[in-house]
Amino acid sequence: MKKLITLIVAVLMVFTLAACGGGAADPAPAPAPEPATPAPETPAAETPTSDLPYNLDNINEQKFILAHGMPETGMTAIQYHEFCVAVEELSAGKMIVEERIGGTLLTDTETLDGVMNGTADFVHSMGSYVTGTVTDLSPLTIAGYYGGDNWQGFIDDTRSLVTDIYGEYGIRYMAALNQGHSVIACTELQIKSPEDVKGLAFRASGTWVSKTVEAWGGAATTIGLADLADAFNKGVVQGVATGLNIIVPFKIFESAKYITKTTMSEGFAALLMNGERWDSLNADEQALLNEAALIFEAKSVELANGFMDSYMTEIKDSGRNEVYNLTAAEQQKFVELAYGLYPQMEPELGAKGIELIGLLKKANGIG
Repeated sequence: MKKLITLIVAVLMVFTLAACGGGAADPAPAPAPEPATPAPETPAAETPTSDLPYNLDNINEQKFILAHGMPETGMTAIQYHEFCVAVEELSAGKMIVEERIGGTLLTDTETLDGVMNGTADFVHSMGSYVTGTVTDLSPLTIAGYYGGDNWQGFIDDTRSLVTDIYGEYGIRYMAALNQGHSVIACTELQIKSPEDVKGLAFRASGTWVSKTVEAWGGAATTIGLADLADAFNKGVVQGVATGLNIIVPFKIFESAKYITKTTMSEGFAALLMNGERWDSLNADEQALLNEAALIFEAKSVELANGFMDSYMTEIKDSGRNEVYNLTAAEQQKFVELAYGLYPQMEPELGAKGIELIGLLKKANGIG
């Protein structure tokens, strides 16, 4: 009996241990790992971009020649030097523009032929010297072709058309040159109206500048700038309408007592390039030269403004002259007579020249 009880107790202990989990149990399954959040993609490195409208790596080393007839220390030569500087700097020295100035290669009356035949790659060209060939440019050569206060805007508005006009002659129009404002210098009296010009001999250059003087009542006379001061002293001429950049460096103010200031832009002039040389350049090289030309254009305004102030100071400090500022109403009389030449000019013009007249009238508020 005692053995039976012992056996029953032993069996009960085994069941008790099993119920209490005393035996080894299978481990609970590990929780499934949460899906890993993908790391953000690292963006591919962006190719560096440049604000420049050309690829410097595609610019080839080459030299150009720029020619004009103006003296090295004068306003015009200093303005054109800025173009040469801009080309060299923008190209990191790959493009060099050599300057042949002061008439050492071409005089200003020879620059059109010189750029057309490739004697020079770039030239300074006065519009009044070239209308015998580039006829449709004639509307820009009358006195008072622009008398507003936004010369740069005016140049931008006419750029495409003027580019097309020069392009017909194998010439690339690069930029306009700001030459400041015109003045009228006279030995006899203060010129305040066209009536004051009547009967006086005025120095003029080019067909339509001469006709403008005649429309004012004067007699147009062609005299080289180097001889102009002497012509005043000898009484060959009594007046001239030109820029202060001529009046002061060529000492005209020492011979002509009366100076009349205007807000009319001095005669149209341009930086031109040989068309074949332009066409030989790749697109990046052309873009670089265009950028340099725009820099030159803006610099020409800045420099002209500074020179105008210094020239007037020199005139006033000399004590030789009487200076008068034309009023807007007085100036308009000169401009209207000059614009009256357009009907006479139109039969000689092509479609682009007629279109240019329309742009000029709009810019100057003339119906």
